[in-house]
Amino acid sequence: MIRTSRHTRIAARVGALLVALLLAAGLAPSAAAVAKAGPKAPVVPGLTLRQLAALKGVTIGAGATNPAYFSDPRFGQVLAKQFNSLSPENELKWSFIQPERGKFDFSKIDQLVRFAKQNRMAVKGHGLLSGGVNPEWVLQITDPADLRAALTNHIRTIMTRYRGTIDRWDVVTEVFSTFGGTGLDQNHFYKVLGPDYIAETFRIAHAANPKAKLFLNESLVEYYPAKQQELYALVADMVAKGVPITGVGLETHETQSAPAPGVMTDIVKSYRALGLDVAITEMDVHVLDSQLQADIYRSVLAEALAAGVRDISFWGFTDAHHYTWVPGAKPLLFDEQYNPKPAFFAARTALAECRCRR
Repeated sequence: MIRTSRHTRIAARVGALLVALLLAAGLAPSAAAVAKAGPKAPVVPGLTLRQLAALKGVTIGAGATNPAYFSDPRFGQVLAKQFNSLSPENELKWSFIQPERGKFDFSKIDQLVRFAKQNRMAVKGHGLLSGGVNPEWVLQITDPADLRAALTNHIRTIMTRYRGTIDRWDVVTEVFSTFGGTGLDQNHFYKVLGPDYIAETFRIAHAANPKAKLFLNESLVEYYPAKQQELYALVADMVAKGVPITGVGLETHETQSAPAPGVMTDIVKSYRALGLDVAITEMDVHVLDSQLQADIYRSVLAEALAAGVRDISFWGFTDAHHYTWVPGAKPLLFDEQYNPKPAFFAARTALAECRCRR
C-alpha cells in the first residue's frame, strides 16, 4: 500500500465498498457476535514475535518502516525486539530514490539497512516498480527503448548496490485495477512497453541479482474472486514462459472481517503447486472493535501459516504511525504508546500454535 493522494482516494473507495458489501452480506459481525467470540487469545509468556519466529522458521517483518520514525527511540527498540525483518515505506519507490534521471538518493534506505545489520534483521526491498509512484521525468518518456533503458538502469543500480544485503524484493506492485475483473492497470509502463513489462522487469531484476527472491505484490486478492483468477493466470503464464519469479505477495489489508474460511488456503496452495512461495506483505486490520481486530489477525495468520506461508510482514506495527480508510480505526499491533494490543497477542498466539518447523 502506497501512501499517495491517488492511493488514498482508491483506499477510501475500497474501504467504503468493502464495508457496504460485508454489511449487506451479513459478514461484518455484530456487537453480539463479537462478545460471543470470548476472551482475548491466551498469552505465550515471555516470548516476543521474533523469538517465536526463530523457533518456527518464520520471517516476521515490519513494513512501512520510515527512517523519520527513529526520532522516537521506542520505535527502534520495539522494532528490533519484535521483528526479524523490515521493509521501507517509500524509500525505494522510484519518485523517492531517483527523482531526477541518473541522480539516486540512497541515504534513507542506507539508514534502514544499517539499523537492520546492527540488529541482525533481514531487509526486504519493497517497491522497485509501482505504476502509480513515478517521477515526472519517467512519465515523459514515450519511446519504448528509452523507457526500457531507464528501467534497466534503475533496477540494476539499486539491486547491485544492495546485493548481499537485501535478499528478497517486491519487484512489481499492484499491476491490476483496484477491484479486479478489468485486466491489467494501464499505467505508464503498460502503455509504453505493453503488458510484457511485468515479465521484463522480473528478468531485469534477476539479471541484477540472480540469488534474490523476486515477488509480484498485489492487493485485495482474497476479497475479489475475479482478481484472484486474473493474478493466477498472469503468474502461471510467467512460470510457463520461464520468467524468474519466486513468489506472490498478498498485501492482506483487511476491513471489517477476515476472508471467508479456506480462501487463503486455496490461494496459497494454487501458487505452491506452481513451485512458488507466497508471502503476506502488508497486513493490517481496519476495524473499530479491538477484540474483533484480534480475532481477524489470529484467523488470517493461523490459516496462512497452516497453508505454508513462512514470510509475513505487517504494514507498520504501531498506531503512532498508521494509515486507515476507516475513520477512527487503529489497524496495527501496538498502540500509539507502543503498548501491545489484543491484536499483538492474537498474532503471537497464531504463530505459537503454528505447526511450523524450522
